[in-house]
Order: sequence, then structure tokens, then C-alpha cells
Amino acid sequence: MKKYKVLDIFSYISKNVIDLKQLEDIFHNGIDDAGYVANDYYVERYVQDCKIDKNIMMVVCDLENERKNIAFIKKCEKVIAVVGYREITINL
Repeated sequence: MKKYKVLDIFSYISKNVIDLKQLEDIFHNGIDDAGYVANDYYVERYVQDCKIDKNIMMVVCDLENERKNIAFIKKCEKVIAVVGYREITINL
């Protein structure tokens, strides 16, 4: 069984709109399906050579250098947050 530990969240919208806890919840609810969560939010795992703007690419490069997995939280096709995370294997 896989679990995920969020290590970093880089948000591109105000915390008055959506706070870090809500972004983390969206990530956890959508990462396994890599899809729609709620209210037009969805999670998409980063793949190399995907089309992203320069500011987001700087964050992605930093997270890659730290050997973290990367996912985007999007709303209406726009990246609203970048998440750096690690997979944790749980033995039952």
C-alpha cells in the first residue's frame, strides 16, 4: 500500500482563496487517480518535457535537484500549486 508524504507546496494563489491544508487534502485525494478531485481541481503528476511556464519550471528544477516526486494541482487547466512529495511504502 502506498502513502505519500507532502514535503513542499508552492502555491500560486492566495491563502484566502485556498490554504495549504486544503491543497494538501486535494493532493492526497487525487494523486492515486491522478485526476479530478472536486470543484474543478485535479492532480497531475509531473512528466519531463511537459509544457510549463518559466516560474513553475524553476520550482520543478529545485524539487528535482532534491530528488522529490512532483505533482501539479490544477484548476481549469491552470497550475495553482506545485507539490513536492515522497512515496512511503507501508507494510501491513
